[in-house]
Amino acid sequence: MLEVQNKAMKNRHILAIDGGGTRSRVALAGCDGTILSQIEGGFANLTSDFETSRINIETAIRDAYEAAQVPVDSLQRDVAVLGIAGANFGDFAARLSGAFDFAKTYVVSDREIAIAGVLGQANGTLAQMGTGSFFVSQCQGRTKQIGGWGLQLADECSGAWLGRELLRHVMKANDGLIGETDLTRDMMQRFGSQPGNIVLFAKTATPQDFGQLAPEIFAAQMTGDTVANGIIGTAIADLRRILIALDAAETGRIFLCGSVGERLKELLVDDVADEFDHDLAALISSPDGDGLIGAIALGCDLLKVTWPDEAV
Repeated sequence: MLEVQNKAMKNRHILAIDGGGTRSRVALAGCDGTILSQIEGGFANLTSDFETSRINIETAIRDAYEAAQVPVDSLQRDVAVLGIAGANFGDFAARLSGAFDFAKTYVVSDREIAIAGVLGQANGTLAQMGTGSFFVSQCQGRTKQIGGWGLQLADECSGAWLGRELLRHVMKANDGLIGETDLTRDMMQRFGSQPGNIVLFAKTATPQDFGQLAPEIFAAQMTGDTVANGIIGTAIADLRRILIALDAAETGRIFLCGSVGERLKELLVDDVADEFDHDLAALISSPDGDGLIGAIALGCDLLKVTWPDEAV
């Protein structure tokens, strides 16, 4: 973090956001990176719904300042690092950056802050699997990245992917292509036992909507439900292929992060699945940081670049 002696710099803050498809985590930190407040806000996925995401971010920023008992109008002398899902596409970053009155606003994707918080400059492989997913490896200065293309094209192993797969299996069971299970029957009943209701849901469902179904799969997997086992098995097999493509074994450490990542970590560390490799499982580690910590670290760097004379 930033060592600060200048009084002017001490009056500045870092607003950090880790925004994803289900929720946002927001922190207001002092100029040295010390967290003054931390709150949760609504979802922030710019490709799914830019305007609602912007409103959720604006509300979360205000709440973070209030929680820290810092006047919100002081943001005009502060910096913000907004790591938001979808910010790396189109003109979303520029549009979002212009929506706020910080002295300096740095908008990047949630991938950038996760890399900063989990890997930093060190060797390692990050498999971030929450509502969406992306995968990154770093080794001896070389970086490889896979995924992060959204649910329509990718998001393997994510909560949204799992939820969509569940509904696909429900429809297959309805058509007699696979056997029904308690999970498929319960899910069909949730939609009023009408397959058409599932079609209508899927037509407008966001990644967050699909992702909310993922916990049902893990719960059913604990009871031995064959459909749940099959979906999770496919996710684990996909994860294995991705890690191999990233040369994860060469990086020495593998971090499975995000809500789904934590669940898969539990499955793979305690009892390596048939779809996975023991050598890869042995490299699974717990990270020291996360996306929010990464955003704060980037904020410290941003302070030094913006006011170099004060950072002494």
